[in-house]
Amino acid sequence: MAASRAAETPEQAKQTTTRLEEQRTRQAASRAAETAEQTTIRNTDKRTRQAASRAAETAEQTTTRLEEQRTRQAASRAAESSEQQQVRREEDRRRRSNSRASRWSFMEREAFQYDPTKNYDNHPQLYIGRMTEICSYCDALKWSGEAPGMCCSNGKVKLPSLRQPPEPLESLMSGTTTTSKHFLENIRKYNSCFQMTSFGVTSEGEDGYHFLIMQTDPTTGTPVDRKKVSAMDFYAYRIMMRAGAINHILRCRQLFHQFIVDMYAKIESERLWFIRLNQKKLRVDEYIHLRDAIANDGNADTLGQLVILPSTFTGSPRHMHEYTQDAMTYVRNYGRPDLFVTFTCNPTWEEIQEELLDGQNPSDHHDLLARVFKQKLIKLMNIITKSHVFGPTQCWMYSIEWQKRGLPHSHILIWLKDKIKPDEIDSVISPELPDRQQDPRLFQVVVKNMIHGPCGSINPGSSCMKDGKCTKRYPRQLIQDTQTGEDGYPLYRRRSPEDGGFKARIKTKFGNSIQEIEIDNKWVVPYCPLLSRIFQAHINVEYCNSVKSIKYICKYVNKGSDQAMFGFGKDGTTVDEVEQYQLGRYISSNEAVWRILDFSIHERHPTVVHLAVHLENGQRVYFTEDNLHERINEPPKTTLTAFFLLCQKDEFARTLLYCDVPKFYTWNASEKAFKRRVQGTSVPGYRNIRATNALGRVYTVHPNNFECFFLRILLHTIRGPTSFEALRTVNGRKCATFREACQLLGLLEDDTQWNATMTEAATIQSPSQLRNLFIILLLVCGPSNPGKLWESYKESLTEDILIKARRENPGLALNYTPDMFNQTLIILEDKALAMAGKDLKQLGLPTPLRTLGDRLTREILRETSYDLNDLNEYISTNEPLLLPDQKAAYNTILDRINRKAGGIIFLDAPGGTGKTFFINLLLAKIRRKSEIAIAVASSGIAATLLHGGRTAHSTLKLPLNLTQCETPLCNISKGTGEAKVLQECKLIVWDECTMAHRKALEALDRTLQDLRDNGKLMGGAILLLAGDFRQTLPVIPKGTMADELKACLKASYLWRHVHKLELKTNMRVHLQGDVAAGQFAQQLLNLGDGKIVADPTNGLITIPNNFCNIVDSIETLKTSVFPDIRRCFNDHKWL
Repeated sequence: MAASRAAETPEQAKQTTTRLEEQRTRQAASRAAETAEQTTIRNTDKRTRQAASRAAETAEQTTTRLEEQRTRQAASRAAESSEQQQVRREEDRRRRSNSRASRWSFMEREAFQYDPTKNYDNHPQLYIGRMTEICSYCDALKWSGEAPGMCCSNGKVKLPSLRQPPEPLESLMSGTTTTSKHFLENIRKYNSCFQMTSFGVTSEGEDGYHFLIMQTDPTTGTPVDRKKVSAMDFYAYRIMMRAGAINHILRCRQLFHQFIVDMYAKIESERLWFIRLNQKKLRVDEYIHLRDAIANDGNADTLGQLVILPSTFTGSPRHMHEYTQDAMTYVRNYGRPDLFVTFTCNPTWEEIQEELLDGQNPSDHHDLLARVFKQKLIKLMNIITKSHVFGPTQCWMYSIEWQKRGLPHSHILIWLKDKIKPDEIDSVISPELPDRQQDPRLFQVVVKNMIHGPCGSINPGSSCMKDGKCTKRYPRQLIQDTQTGEDGYPLYRRRSPEDGGFKARIKTKFGNSIQEIEIDNKWVVPYCPLLSRIFQAHINVEYCNSVKSIKYICKYVNKGSDQAMFGFGKDGTTVDEVEQYQLGRYISSNEAVWRILDFSIHERHPTVVHLAVHLENGQRVYFTEDNLHERINEPPKTTLTAFFLLCQKDEFARTLLYCDVPKFYTWNASEKAFKRRVQGTSVPGYRNIRATNALGRVYTVHPNNFECFFLRILLHTIRGPTSFEALRTVNGRKCATFREACQLLGLLEDDTQWNATMTEAATIQSPSQLRNLFIILLLVCGPSNPGKLWESYKESLTEDILIKARRENPGLALNYTPDMFNQTLIILEDKALAMAGKDLKQLGLPTPLRTLGDRLTREILRETSYDLNDLNEYISTNEPLLLPDQKAAYNTILDRINRKAGGIIFLDAPGGTGKTFFINLLLAKIRRKSEIAIAVASSGIAATLLHGGRTAHSTLKLPLNLTQCETPLCNISKGTGEAKVLQECKLIVWDECTMAHRKALEALDRTLQDLRDNGKLMGGAILLLAGDFRQTLPVIPKGTMADELKACLKASYLWRHVHKLELKTNMRVHLQGDVAAGQFAQQLLNLGDGKIVADPTNGLITIPNNFCNIVDSIETLKTSVFPDIRRCFNDHKWL
């Protein structure tokens, strides 16, 4: 035929075209006149003829036909115009969508018309079946709906088979004999008993997980370079059931629980450890702060805050908070959710029971529980979102939870396109016992899974009881008709037996006995008959009829699994979010399996795209010391800056609000740019613009972050801005701030009440009190125009400064000057920084004229405000009193300070050798030059003896959990006042250092190296340690002597770098000639040096008779040490 047409003349070809066109016209007219039945018959006949024809084809004919079909299709598509191509693709997408939807259309709106006579249970789309699928790579047994790479990553993970346990262990694990059953019931106890014999090896020498297990190329079977098997993939492989093999790990019952929890805890700990270790390497700060700091001093290490536990870590508080905010995005766009569903795993499901080994209970096989629940959850979401049993859905979201040792359950929120009407609630949700005669299967499901308690007076010991009442408010009220409730949920119809309700007798446990009791509808948890019948599990379905309950529900759905911890500490101390998360973390066996198999914790539809919001040059910058200047010159693009660029180039984008962009554009993370969507529905009037149901959520901003908060308001108001300046431009007027732009657009309230407050306060309060009130108004109340408020009351706020100037200059006629107002602004900014860490620019006021150093003088004032005259007098009086050994040590330390030699010096000073006198003189010598010398001590009493002394923990911000940290750091951030003090100090004195834990000094070493940008010991600073190792060593609660020695400074790596100085002369003896004092001092040294021989039988020593006075009672001791204390306790000299 093709050859015949090729030989046609032009005239013949024209006739052929006309004939074919007429044929198509007749055929179209004929089909248009068909009835639906005729069309079905014709299509069926066509498919039958086509199937018969293709069945008769040879392989060669099939190949030829397919090749011709591909050629015709390619030629046809090549001839398409762009419009025709778009229409064809739309039609293809529609056909595919309809094809997928047709598979689930069998149950549309079935929840409204539940029929007890229908067999819902075993429909092919709902039945999971047996675990009969076998992985072609590793022989793992799986259900048909499970991911193909769940077991071995599609052949990338290949591990040697586990060898069977040797006898008698294999027999003991069989569970077939009385002995083996006893062994398996107590396997964890036996394992604990023999832990001391385990050295971390296996009986057959198999390897556990290590970092050198390489992935395998599935096609060649050879290891792949540089691609390693993760711990999660390793243990996922190990807990699989495989055809023809017995996995003895899965036979270990309670020991398997412990194993799987330990392995996942190890995986999660490694991830958290990675986050912790990379916080120093990868710092983060806002770009504007980074740029300003570099402009001032060019030192990258003065900037950056530690990165805390991020929202990218699944299950973290920030991660949960993001999902809660996403749920509220659904609420803003679609209104309240319609249904709140809680779906709990049922361990008696047939699919679980069929896969258990002989003698096993479902609780022994948490891998089966997790995998079956995952499949059931997928089926549940499919019949809700694809079968539309409640009608078409707009959006949905769910999260998985585990309550301590409980089974997994899912909280699900459903938004429907067609809202459930009040008169339809009883058709969808029922809190009543079904008729046992008409629907026996549903009756059994409800009685077994949907009965609360019973609790209350029937069972006051129930776990839901608190203060004599049920926290779930059972038993519920029996009512004839459904009513609107006060808490956002309806009061569902619960008929009494007299009004047509039913009763049931159930068995329940009271203490150690099981009793049978009769219940009615007061105890039934609301359920959907259709869902309960299909899934035969606890499925609580609630109708959300009020906005009142929405915030609670959205937060509850995304609250995460149980955590618990408590602690105490000073306000403002650094919070370690990684540590907080770990301290409060519960991991159950089922959650461990779920996480190792990489099942999702959260799912939702449609997608919510997170959109950044920041001030100009205020985007968050991740930087290291190496890429810092590159980041400054080319700050990274964000979704906000990319939105501005999009609006500059794209006409359609200029019609959109910022939050609407994800509906029409996708975010290309690699290019940091928005791209037009290629799928979705066409937007009328705009070629190549397609819309989807994706939503955008602009990150929330605290109202105290004023300018950023007002920027966010403008982004939700102004369409298509091309820059930050465009957002600040209102009707052609360029505003100085975003706050001003909001005022001109009428988006803010006026400040009438704050004006009235300031007017009243200005008449009755001093300027100092007025400044306190003014700064509180700025920080807490957020006036809409703080600049105007300042201009109105700046004279009242500056009144005392003017009065002081007039008093100091009586001959001048002074009035308010800009310098005076500037001084007031400095005072106000100091207060704002102290109270909230905000400068005046952030609060909408003018920035005072002063340097960065002026701000920091508040922090170092304590160390530089000593009276120089007093210091000089103290030095001239006491320096001549130094003894020879004191003089030598004194000059050595001062020489090292002058040479900036740095290092650690240990001053060995037994009692009476003048250590405190020596240290105070040394501190005065340095401070008289207005230089910084820090004095700390291990105890508060010792700190009070030093001039300007404080405890080491408060001054150096040492972490309270020193012993639990591998590499502790002081909680001092770069750029803070505390950091400035440590950077500029000439000397740090640590008295009673022998009592300090070695990790405290190691933390100080790491911190100083970081803060001073110096890799030398103590960052190049001089640390003077003073103490006596003969006295108290670090106190270790419930520790042994070995623990104290291990915690001692001499056990630290720092000790080998310490330069030792010694004070030997006893000052009391030398200055006063007190012979008795000399004898006592020598006895103390003999005691400390171990020269007094101990009794070998009991380890005790005999105190010399002249060492002390022996008393016979506690009362005598009190009287001897504190004579006349009742009369003299108010006399400070006596004390």
